Amino acid sequence: MQPKPPRPTGVTVLGVLAILGGLGGLALGGILLAAAAIVSTLDLTTAYPQLAMYNLTSATVGVLLGIFGAVILILGLLYLIMGIGFFGGKSWARTLGLIVAVLSIVVDIPSLIFFGPSNVLGLIISIIILYYLTRPHVKAFFGKAAWGPTMGGGAMTAMTGGMPSSTTQASPTMVRCNSCGAMSPMGTTKCPSCGAAL
Repeated sequence: MQPKPPRPTGVTVLGVLAILGGLGGLALGGILLAAAAIVSTLDLTTAYPQLAMYNLTSATVGVLLGIFGAVILILGLLYLIMGIGFFGGKSWARTLGLIVAVLSIVVDIPSLIFFGPSNVLGLIISIIILYYLTRPHVKAFFGKAAWGPTMGGGAMTAMTGGMPSSTTQASPTMVRCNSCGAMSPMGTTKCPSCGAAL
């Protein structure tokens, strides 16, 4: 069985952020669900007569808060599971991360059009995460690309994203990939690490 590559630092950072976001989502969702239960028992139209103009009763406001709280609770749970999956190098966690990044981009682009550049940072972060999760060394960690110590020093270079070590010399029977630095047998047309043409 092929050994698992070391976890890239960026995946660790994404895992920690996903877990923290998940815990925050669970807490906020729980608070909103509790608030929905409390609001449903109150008479808000007396305190806020403007609600009556929109036909909003306490029960309606409670249901809306409950739906919003449930959605945030589910998202928090998904983020928590995704963060744990990142630490374990689970391929489904990378897939879930890609889906979340794409959905964030889809939501952020219209918000830029309607609400101005206030959410441009969220869009940039989503694009960076989407790009990062498609890098060869990240895909290898999640089992979506070839990796192995038998490929020479270039394999570790692909994992860390650094420059090839000066101590690793190409042998006459091996060829180094110009894209990621991985070593491949002579005559190979595609890099087994990143898929670039040799």
